[in-house]
Amino acid sequence: MTYLLKGGTVVTYDKDKKPRSYKSDILVEGSTIVKIEKDIQPPPDVEIIDVTDKWITPGFVDTHRHTWMTVMRASQADWLLTEYLVKNAWHVQGTITVDELYIGQLTGCLEALHSGVTTILDHFHTAHSPEHCEAALKATVESGARVILCSARQSAPTSITPDLKMEFGLEPDATNWQMAKMKEWATKDGCKLSPDGRVTLGFAYDQVGFGLPIEVNQQILKQVRELGVEIITAHVVGGPHIMLWNEGGLLGPDVVFSHCNVLAHRDEPDDEMWAIMKKHGVGIGSTPEDELGMAHGNPVAFQAVERGVKCGLGIDCTSINSGDIFTQMRIVLQWDRGRRHEKTLLSKVDPPKYNTHTSHEAFRLGTLGGAEAINLSHQIGTIEVGKKADLVVFDTDSANLAGSLDPFQAIVFNASNADVELVMVNGDIVKRDGKLTKVDWKSLAKELKVKAKGIRERFSTEKLDAIWSESYDTSGGPRW
Repeated sequence: MTYLLKGGTVVTYDKDKKPRSYKSDILVEGSTIVKIEKDIQPPPDVEIIDVTDKWITPGFVDTHRHTWMTVMRASQADWLLTEYLVKNAWHVQGTITVDELYIGQLTGCLEALHSGVTTILDHFHTAHSPEHCEAALKATVESGARVILCSARQSAPTSITPDLKMEFGLEPDATNWQMAKMKEWATKDGCKLSPDGRVTLGFAYDQVGFGLPIEVNQQILKQVRELGVEIITAHVVGGPHIMLWNEGGLLGPDVVFSHCNVLAHRDEPDDEMWAIMKKHGVGIGSTPEDELGMAHGNPVAFQAVERGVKCGLGIDCTSINSGDIFTQMRIVLQWDRGRRHEKTLLSKVDPPKYNTHTSHEAFRLGTLGGAEAINLSHQIGTIEVGKKADLVVFDTDSANLAGSLDPFQAIVFNASNADVELVMVNGDIVKRDGKLTKVDWKSLAKELKVKAKGIRERFSTEKLDAIWSESYDTSGGPRW
């Protein structure tokens, strides 16, 4: 298809990585932006979309999301990270059926698209069987989102005692079939998991630092890289993981660490960990809403920006957090401002004339910064001729935006998915006139509720609270 978006205001970073908003038409042919000019004359067989006075932005980029967890959105929003690990990761997650996974993955991708999130680095950590993997892939492709599907090399525990001693009886078999599945997917079409290349293969690997010999980690990651997988992701909250990856020779520009809160208080200009991240071109997926609420530690996004380390924003668990990047942009910006203001107040020095970081920079983290972190800035993250047509159109007559002047400030501080009128991914319209185009959402919503209810019936709030209480020491901390 060929589309001409006519009369809009382009809101983006330019090729010199400067924020810019300007009036222009945009011509899209197939999956690509081919012309950005005023008063483009419509070519034959083009659909003209009137976006007069509306804002057109790049699609937002999520650098860390567990997409399937939308099916578990119930009573998790108040959980700590330790509580989440015990209740969900080590109990509920291992029981998720193929059908539950499928509906969670599909609706999770659609939720992202509804909010203008066109690209997701999906840390898919429920690869419990070949059938689970195929269901996740099927749902992802059907959604129309651009996704790096990072299948995790792990298995669920087969038995857990109250003091959290776990056995992984299926681990040897899981290693074999999961790596075989990686090879199958990687060699089918050069790591392309959809015909149009919208869904690609990544790898999630959290085993470094958890007792495996370094030789095993080196062997697995070498094998994955030889398959042509372009993104490897892992969780880093605290602990020595960054140093262990470095000592094992495992780091590279294809690595994206989520969170990295261990870096939050390392403010020295020559800090070794920050220097390692920059030297090896490692990206960070910062998830401020999740990190602040679950006690991961403090977000590091703007510290990364100041040090020249690639960084974008993400959602993390869709069972707990909002599914949009608007929330992440405003939280991370206000968090950074708050910590700086607190230092000023406590040190009793004169306040600064201006805030250190701006809405423009938060917008960059949600678009171009995310694209840089996952090594896709040559394709997405800005609106430029030759890049993929991943575009979001905002209704500037909405109750949220009608009074706004600066689009960067308004998108960061005022916008919601209610203002997202149209979303295009790879030149394909996935949301139009405020409604998703690929699915009958009402039917999917009914199915989502049924599957979510089934999970809650297996693991009621009372049952999960009992599990948590058993594993929690009366001295005031978890037993591990």
